[in-house]
Amino acid sequence: MPPTRGAEAATPSPKSSSSRLLSATGAIAFATLISRITGFVKQLLLVTVLGTTVAASYTVASLIPNMIAELVLGAVLTAIVVPVLVRAESEDADGGRAFVRRLFTAALTMLIVAAVLATAAAPILTRYVFLSDDGQVNTGLTTALLFLLLPAILFYGLSALFTAVLNTRQNFKPGAWAPVLNNLVVLTVLVLYMVVPGEISLDPVRISDPKLLVLGIGITLGVVVQAASLVPALRRNNIDLRPLWGLDDRLRQFGGMAVAIVLYVVISQAGMVFATRISSHVDPAGPLIYNQAWILLQLPYGVLGVTVLTAIMPRLSRNAAMKDTPAVVDDLSVATRLTMLALIPVIGFLTVAGPQVGEALYGYGNFGSADAARLGEAVSWSAFTLVPYSLVLIHLRVFYAREQAWTPTWIVLGITGVKIALSALTPLIATSDREVVLLLGAANGLGYITGAVIGWMLLRRTLGDLRLAGVRRTVALTLAATAVGMVAVFAADRLLGLDRLTGPSALLRVAFDGSVMLLVTGLCLYRARIPEIQSISVAVARRLGRKSPDLPGPVTIEPSATDPMYAETEMIPAVTGSDMPPMGPSTGEFGRATGTGRLPYPDRRVDPRARIVPRSSRYDGDESETTIIPAYTDPFTTRSDEGVAVTDDEGARGRTPSEADDATGTGGVSTENRGTPTADTSAAAESTSEAPESAEERVEDAESGVLDTGVVPVGSPTLPPAVPATESPRTPVRGPKLIPGASVAGGRYRLLAPHGGARGLKFWQAHDVKLDREVALTFVDADQQATGEGDERTDGPQAVLSRTLRLGRINSPGLARVLDVVRGSSGGIVVAEWTRGRSLREMAETEPSPFGAANAIKSLAAAAEAAHRGGGALSIDHPDRVRISIKGDAVLAFPATFGDADPGSDVRGLGAMLYALITARWPLGDSSGPATVGGMRIADRTASGAAVEPRELRPDVPFEISAVAVRALEQNSGIRTAATVQHILGQAAVVNEKTEMIPALRLGQRPPGASGHALADPDDQQPAQRSNLMVAALVGLAVLTVVVLGLVGWWLANLLSGGGTDEPLTEQNFGLTTSASAPAAPGEPAPAPTTVPAAISSVDVYSPQGTADNPGQVDNVLDNDPGTVWDTDSYFNPFPSLKPGVGIMATLAQPTTLSSVYVNSPSPGTVVEIRSATSASPDIDDTQLIGSATLGNGLTDITVTPDGPTEYLLFWITDLSNTGGGNQSTIADIGASTAS
Repeated sequence: MPPTRGAEAATPSPKSSSSRLLSATGAIAFATLISRITGFVKQLLLVTVLGTTVAASYTVASLIPNMIAELVLGAVLTAIVVPVLVRAESEDADGGRAFVRRLFTAALTMLIVAAVLATAAAPILTRYVFLSDDGQVNTGLTTALLFLLLPAILFYGLSALFTAVLNTRQNFKPGAWAPVLNNLVVLTVLVLYMVVPGEISLDPVRISDPKLLVLGIGITLGVVVQAASLVPALRRNNIDLRPLWGLDDRLRQFGGMAVAIVLYVVISQAGMVFATRISSHVDPAGPLIYNQAWILLQLPYGVLGVTVLTAIMPRLSRNAAMKDTPAVVDDLSVATRLTMLALIPVIGFLTVAGPQVGEALYGYGNFGSADAARLGEAVSWSAFTLVPYSLVLIHLRVFYAREQAWTPTWIVLGITGVKIALSALTPLIATSDREVVLLLGAANGLGYITGAVIGWMLLRRTLGDLRLAGVRRTVALTLAATAVGMVAVFAADRLLGLDRLTGPSALLRVAFDGSVMLLVTGLCLYRARIPEIQSISVAVARRLGRKSPDLPGPVTIEPSATDPMYAETEMIPAVTGSDMPPMGPSTGEFGRATGTGRLPYPDRRVDPRARIVPRSSRYDGDESETTIIPAYTDPFTTRSDEGVAVTDDEGARGRTPSEADDATGTGGVSTENRGTPTADTSAAAESTSEAPESAEERVEDAESGVLDTGVVPVGSPTLPPAVPATESPRTPVRGPKLIPGASVAGGRYRLLAPHGGARGLKFWQAHDVKLDREVALTFVDADQQATGEGDERTDGPQAVLSRTLRLGRINSPGLARVLDVVRGSSGGIVVAEWTRGRSLREMAETEPSPFGAANAIKSLAAAAEAAHRGGGALSIDHPDRVRISIKGDAVLAFPATFGDADPGSDVRGLGAMLYALITARWPLGDSSGPATVGGMRIADRTASGAAVEPRELRPDVPFEISAVAVRALEQNSGIRTAATVQHILGQAAVVNEKTEMIPALRLGQRPPGASGHALADPDDQQPAQRSNLMVAALVGLAVLTVVVLGLVGWWLANLLSGGGTDEPLTEQNFGLTTSASAPAAPGEPAPAPTTVPAAISSVDVYSPQGTADNPGQVDNVLDNDPGTVWDTDSYFNPFPSLKPGVGIMATLAQPTTLSSVYVNSPSPGTVVEIRSATSASPDIDDTQLIGSATLGNGLTDITVTPDGPTEYLLFWITDLSNTGGGNQSTIADIGASTAS
């Protein structure tokens, strides 16, 4: 062999290197695509053909040889093989041929030894390392499969080694196509498995079962074919694999690096073993779902991420061998940008559509739709892992290319430490065993996030400036485009009602959602003019034979002394400043966005000169108080829905509330005169210059006996009162007409827009000229029909004003703060703080979330309860009174308490407001009254005259919320106080507030009270900050090391000591079945009676109160398929809080005397009563109890003792299971038997 071969291989021309890289990328992408598709089809068939039990054992058994092969030589070791082989090619006279022979000999020996030792230790690996005898996965079947699969260790390692050697020769295709052959062999084996008769015996497990042998030997044969398919390519490249013993310096160096890799793999696999053991201990499908979710995530990563890394790795290795740090940084930047650009949209799609993907791909065969849905949820929970996972692998490639094999150990230590710590907490955090596997996926992702942060810090110390400006821009734009695509997918899926597609048609749903995601995200990325997207468009144009207008035609370039850098400029073309989108400083706005379950509110303008002022000490804690006072802007911008347009901006050039108190007293806003009104005012008295008294002082005056401030009994006259016939009515002094722009109260308030009215009241939005802010005005007796004499002191407008003045003491977000009361000759004005947001009618027309509606009315109920405790009431009687604030609270924006208001009427008003907010219909009207109230249609009525339940109009309304609205409207229905309404709605609303408890803290944001010098030089602080960060990272890694070692020691101690219990066997609860039959009487054992199944012709949901729970699913209980179930609704409170129970009414084919029934349910703790009935829809009191039991997890037999033959059998659920965090039960199958 010529001695110059190695030099030629080490210094290829830049143009040829770039051309080979681009060509290899396309070839690998296509081969990898086929490999991933066939591999994914293989995984689908493995799951759906084998079923949960066999597939879970196969998953663990196939995982062990893969992990051992990786430990000895596998995928991570190839990261070192590539740079060492490249160096041998460039330095040796024979091009590295002898080095390859020695490497192959050593690897083959290690793999054979590992396979033999692992086969001998197979029972120990399954029973004491990966699984446990008391777990949910069959250890006997796993051990039998492991014996058949362990020989694959040899061929896994050889396949990895052969692929690495070929990659150094720029021959990528054989290594990419070899897994395809493996997948085709396995697919053939699975078809043969289905054809072979018989079944796999589980108790006891026999390794001689034909199906078991076909499965185990066939899978191993696929790995053999994968390795053997690479031998012809090795021969074509003249790679000599004859054994050659001996060591040289590079091989010794390779051995030293191998120690670091072995430690890396051991630490990494410790986390995998720990997660597998936890998932198998609590869930029979846990290892299967955990592994399949990760395989599903690997599909896009294998097609996109691995393709880029595999093609760019040889070039990065050569640059690292030449100590070309800038070139290594460039390769790192290119790999990061391309990987993130490809993976982030996929992650967004899987996060939104994970459950749909799981049901569409796995929801058939022997796997079952229930486990398929859980697998889809696991994908959604762990989809984010792909971002930190890909970043970690890119970082590892850089370190291995620079032959820094020990550096990744710090990374994997952080990953595994966090993963093990969080995985150990998952059984404690999860509300049910089914949720453990979901949390394990999330714990894996959090571990990789830790690793990505550590890797970035170590890379920065090693390579210096990483020049990530372009990376940050690409990632930011990709995230924004992905967010838009996720919103589009969610909206399209919901608007088109694609959730109705089930079974095989669910694939159409996933395909449609994926197309929407691809189209929207791709269009956004293209419009953002990202350089990588432009490069892809150019490449596609070339493939299609089109000439890009941005690129010149082919020209002949004369050789020169310095070759142009095609490798850097062809892949990612330069982008000029004109191509970049304009970037400006971000702008923020005051206010707080509503969270999940909160009501939306209109966009509002905020003046950039706005400033926050301190609250008055008197109103501390009032969340509805206005605190943002921006500069005053013109509020009179035309709006079509109101006469004069009014914005929600507050004026700021006026004085603050504190300043107002200094000028006018402590009573908030007040008139300047308490004297007699002048001739030009009738609707309100004119102000004078005297200092007014405070609100509290006026309340004390009112309580002194001059005015009645108590609650008038129900039935008192409504406004306006009748005028005695013996007296001539006094002619009132007329004031200005109430129109937009008019001034009232001596010019103090300028009217802006009307907001309806009720019972003689008029509601207006106005501008306080003196304090330059908006207020809510309630005109009492606006038509001036009251005389002010006789009973007016207790029942007239002045009494209304006095009672309303008492509300000034209430500090609650559900009540607009009463600022002042202006008295006139007959009526007056209640001045309250303006509530920014929307009216109740406007909000109801947007169809808000039922949880948001509950959260809103909860605030109004709290205000009503506060008023009731003080001996008053709110008069919640009309939708125009209530507005929805920007914080999502329902607020009594126009307070005015009538004499007939009491706690009972307020509770009824709360129910009406909740009903109206959910349905956009008013429930308190009748057919004889007006067609609309406050712009809302009158609610439809049932035959009994009651309003139709909100749940019938909107099926998404939970039972509790619908029940509160209906029962609060009725008299003596169990809800008599506002506190009860507040409590129930609070429980309903808190479900959607779980993600709002801890707000996000921006990086670099200083918490209040933090010390520091604002004028400190940032450049002087950077070295100290970097040093502190590194010290903190090292300390954290040390702590994680201690945690990992402690957990491993604890696990080994439990392993050596074993487990046991002092309880007798009869007292141990294994959770298999639950029997309600009585113990047999003493005496000789009688032979077991023979039972005959009783045929059930039909089933219906039995729900005497409220609507039926999921009636479309109830037929699933008769198909004898545990994968199809009937679910009850999810209730916030257990039975019988708002409902005595729910059940299934089964109709037998003929009247039968039953001896037992059975219920198959995955909801342990459910209490079921078996009742006989005389009809299909009886009252619960007319049924007879013949048996009862508390269901376990699985099949529960219940002995029944009926008086005689029965035709109707009721499975009555009186207590729901709460294993899932809520109150909900699931029934898979039911049946009945009769003694023969």
